[in-house]
Amino acid sequence: MYFGPKRHLLSNTLLAAAMIRVVCVGMSGAVRFLLRRGGAAPDMTDTAVWLVQMFFSAAALLLTVLVFLRALGRVRRSLALIPEEDREAMGRLQAEVYGKENAALTADKVLQLLQIWFVILGGAQLIYDLSSELYRKFVLDLGTALSGSETTGTTFVVLYNLTHGFKYQGMLIALLLGVMMTGVFLNDRLLRISALIVAALFMAAAAGMSMTTVSVIGQEIGFVWSSVIFHLLETVGLSAMALYLRQRYHGV
Repeated sequence: MYFGPKRHLLSNTLLAAAMIRVVCVGMSGAVRFLLRRGGAAPDMTDTAVWLVQMFFSAAALLLTVLVFLRALGRVRRSLALIPEEDREAMGRLQAEVYGKENAALTADKVLQLLQIWFVILGGAQLIYDLSSELYRKFVLDLGTALSGSETTGTTFVVLYNLTHGFKYQGMLIALLLGVMMTGVFLNDRLLRISALIVAALFMAAAAGMSMTTVSVIGQEIGFVWSSVIFHLLETVGLSAMALYLRQRYHGV
């Protein structure tokens, strides 16, 4: 059994999840920037920034879970309409009727991929958010430990840049496994090669690229390239993959 060729449950769900992440990250960044520019006491500002980040992270996770639960419910309701023993015969009939326009994956495989991505963007994302909070505390403790050193600033920046990649490795692996599994299900070489390229770029950035500092409206902002690659993957990369699936594959 297949879904109709114009029904795009997997790609639409992935695109919605990516857009949720884009909006929440953008709003979080904007609010935090305004808070730091507001002139409040540093301690109060740091607490407010942390609360804003936690709020938007929780909101993004909750909305993503709801989007996936809705999609999984729709697939299961559709499958429940056809007895399991009749689905193979119906799939053959659909293949004859639609021909080249038939869906690229059966409804069962679409359900499996939705479940895989739900675990990644729901479960793995939750672990990543918790790990990020642990890393934040580590950075604070590191700054305190180095506070008596004559080279505090330089040493801190070097250590921060070297360790920052570890913050993203778990979630990055989960995302790339999702891309790779999607490529395996669809026998799509481009998706599999893209996952390998992103992994190589991330490792190169984490191992050999120094932090870049730029001035934005009088405020110094540091860019860690492993962080840039990761956030581009979870927003732009995921959006691009969803649009690619929607354009290239019927019924996915």
